[in-house]
Amino acid sequence: MNQLKQKMSQEISNEMLCSISSTAALGVNGIEKMFMSLSDEILDVIYPSAVSKGVKVIESDGSYSVNLHVIVDLNADIPKVAREAQIKVKEAVEVISGGRVSEVNVHVKGCGRY
Repeated sequence: MNQLKQKMSQEISNEMLCSISSTAALGVNGIEKMFMSLSDEILDVIYPSAVSKGVKVIESDGSYSVNLHVIVDLNADIPKVAREAQIKVKEAVEVISGGRVSEVNVHVKGCGRY
């Protein structure tokens, strides 16, 4: 069973994990959108699949570390929103990948509509 989980996690690309993480985070009430730097936005126009859209997933020692860069709603309770995002993203990545998520870091880059 352990070998099956390991094989599944090897077959899932980093891009797929970023997409799963982004989708899970955007499902949290209070997150307006994912944050992308200007260079990321330019790359997204040229190569839509080249950008992780505000998410970075790092695999290390058989577990994943996820960094989310988000814009929250203007009146959002940031600690509550961040905690909910951590829970949802962790669950989603673990279910899809079969791997373990060691941490989910939420970086709030702004609030309101941009």
